[in-house]
Amino acid sequence: MLLLLLWYAISRDPGPEHASGPSSAVGPAGGHQPRVAAVSVSPTPTVPAPPPSGCVTGKTLPSGVSTRTLRVGGVDRTYVLAVPTAGSPARELPLILTFHDLGQSTDDLEAYTRLADQGTRAGFAVAAPIGAQDRWNFPRAAAVGPDDVMFAGTLLNELTGRMCLDAKRIFAVGYADGANMVLTAACALPGRFAAAVTVGSSVLPTSCAAPTTNLLEIHGTADQIAPFDGGGAPRPAPFAGVVAQSTPDRLARYASALRCSGASQASRDTAAWQRTVWTGCPNGRDVGLLSMQGAGHTWPGAQARPALGPTSDAFSATIVALTYFGYTPTSGDGGGGAGTPGSGGALPLPGPPAPSGSPPATAGSATPSAAASASPSTSASPGAGTGGTGTPVPSASPSATGSPSPAASDG
Repeated sequence: MLLLLLWYAISRDPGPEHASGPSSAVGPAGGHQPRVAAVSVSPTPTVPAPPPSGCVTGKTLPSGVSTRTLRVGGVDRTYVLAVPTAGSPARELPLILTFHDLGQSTDDLEAYTRLADQGTRAGFAVAAPIGAQDRWNFPRAAAVGPDDVMFAGTLLNELTGRMCLDAKRIFAVGYADGANMVLTAACALPGRFAAAVTVGSSVLPTSCAAPTTNLLEIHGTADQIAPFDGGGAPRPAPFAGVVAQSTPDRLARYASALRCSGASQASRDTAAWQRTVWTGCPNGRDVGLLSMQGAGHTWPGAQARPALGPTSDAFSATIVALTYFGYTPTSGDGGGGAGTPGSGGALPLPGPPAPSGSPPATAGSATPSAAASASPSTSASPGAGTGGTGTPVPSASPSATGSPSPAASDG
């Protein structure tokens, strides 16, 4: 395994594309964004069984970016889909669902995180669902909006039937309220997501009986919007009365639901973060927390958005997420260009903390187990998503110059 600090050099510089993102706040950053508490979740919705896979029927979708509409519960829902450059017609693609913040457009999420750009370059299809009224019904309350768990499950079925996806390599990433939605979906749809990365989440449903999703949370210790230790002012309607939970307690509760032993280990890998892992998880599963020291309600490695607090430049959260999902960066990656899918790299992911004075554990120890099949197939060609040449393909992401939502400007 490669040492963590080697990958530091790869992921510290997000490259010129990162610098083109907007500098103002994302989401309602003025303090009326994820301050959330325990919220009851309805029973698992009845999502129909997936249709025959496009791998079997030969159905495919063209590479590039498209905005699509899906009928869910009698309501038209919209999502943005980015498909990498076509490879073999029979090649199963891994898929990432990305969930935006409250009041945030998918363009702004992409400008801030570069998830679709870097994900497609790494060989992933990336779908960005859009919340009704640009918010997510993670509390599963009628006052908030339609059933977004049903939306997520129906979207997975839609993409399964229309393209060749690997059902064992379905992942989710969420920022802020989008992270809350990821946790709700992981609890309500066991077996659908192999792994998830959440940044700045603040609520885990009180009902999370039997999740199966590996989880990595990234959270700033100086987050004033979703306080690391919980609390904060209540949010306005329709999220009235919802207050942030303690981040370590929330992760411990998820680990317990995942049937981990309950024991945790913490390691201060560098001055920039502390890594906490919950051990004794069955079937090779893992739960981890990266506590970003002094960071705010921000995406590590992204362009600074001062209204959200300090931004850590210790690594790129986007590259950490892709690595957690099985992508192996290369020395020429520059934060997400050419590279190879594989079984993990050496980034600050969960895994047993190293003894004092030793190099920290690498992503290889945290990649979802073979049983979960969370890492991209070893049969994928080098430079998947780059035409196999190692040269990045044209960006398959929405514009990097998207502007923050009106709600973000309030903050």
